[in-house]
Amino acid sequence: MKHSEKRRGSWGKVFIAFVVAVMTLGLTVAPSSASTAPETIKLGCVISLTGPFAIGGSWIRQGYDIAVKHINETGGVYVNDYGKRIPLEIVYLDNESNPRKTSERMEKLYSVDKVHFFLGGFAQFLIVPQLAIAEKYKVPFIGTTIGSTAEFSKGYRYIFTPFMSEQDQVTVFLDVLDSIPEEIRPRRIAYFQVMEEWGVATGRYLKKFAAERGYRIVTFEQYAIRSNDFSSLIVKAKQDKAEVLYTCPTPPQGIRLIKQMKELNWSPKLVDIMRAADVEMWAKNLGKDGDYVIHTGGWDYHLKLPGVERFNRDYRAAYKVNPTPPSGSAYACIQIFADAIERAGALDREKVRDAIASTNMMTIMGPMSFKPNGRGQGKYVKTMSQWQYGKDELIWPKDQASAELLYPALPWDQR
Repeated sequence: MKHSEKRRGSWGKVFIAFVVAVMTLGLTVAPSSASTAPETIKLGCVISLTGPFAIGGSWIRQGYDIAVKHINETGGVYVNDYGKRIPLEIVYLDNESNPRKTSERMEKLYSVDKVHFFLGGFAQFLIVPQLAIAEKYKVPFIGTTIGSTAEFSKGYRYIFTPFMSEQDQVTVFLDVLDSIPEEIRPRRIAYFQVMEEWGVATGRYLKKFAAERGYRIVTFEQYAIRSNDFSSLIVKAKQDKAEVLYTCPTPPQGIRLIKQMKELNWSPKLVDIMRAADVEMWAKNLGKDGDYVIHTGGWDYHLKLPGVERFNRDYRAAYKVNPTPPSGSAYACIQIFADAIERAGALDREKVRDAIASTNMMTIMGPMSFKPNGRGQGKYVKTMSQWQYGKDELIWPKDQASAELLYPALPWDQR
């Protein structure tokens, strides 16, 4: 009996030692898992840092960088799989404003830089090559300045954007026209179509929606993405007695267009210049000649929404100007990624993709969610702004506006 008791005692000690070892091992599992966490969550972005679209690229980068700064000030994004917060990092590669180089750089981000997820660059024709690659490798992608509806009808699963579609942009333009008292409302529209997907689709929806609301497209002219001479288009619109101009030029093109309109003495009652008029350099380059121009950049720094004031403050401190519309929507892209990663609790691309698809959150663009095709939907605010006496004012929607629409535009010699 004594011998048996000794054996039981020995086995008891072994069992206790085993339990302690298991408990010790269990206690070390979490730190060991945490130690394998990446130093940063890498977001890869191919963007125009040089070339004719570099100014637009800078707007997007500024929005991304401020958002990353704000998130990393709290330690980063909490990832449950690792039990810790992990800072965000953006790996930027320059596409030199070239679509072919965009594709090459995207391949490098995936295969060499090993980024976790993709962010979009600037200008739709430069972004389109990014979408197919993100889909090919099943890497979640969130980007702005993608007005395309065609790209979002291809069945992509990993592509998301909070940016306004061409239909939304045209709808807001016509809503603003409808808000003008009927007795002075303009009815004759000139559309100058830039020959890229965004411009072509915008023209298609403008024809359809304008006709439904009783407006006439009296001038419909085209120009190349690198064109700098608009004189023939202006002369045609002037001959057609167009009262309103709608177009989507690059920033340098937009400035050149206004200067040529003044030279040829064509001053429509209202001018909607997408993309080119989105930045404070518009007024610095054009002065009073840039007034009366309306534009829809997808966001406005006057918005009375959570987080906008903080973004404005830090943006002005960093760049000495008011935030551009693309920078605001870029900031929202980072907000969406951070929220999705935290809800996914992992860096697994499929889990993060599903989390983005189920987004339901407040951003500096307003409440954000996504349609099944990846395009933003819901109550996010669809804006229209206008240059008034050298200042960019929010005129739409009226409950968010910082000023009323200034209409009609004065002739050039009266400004």
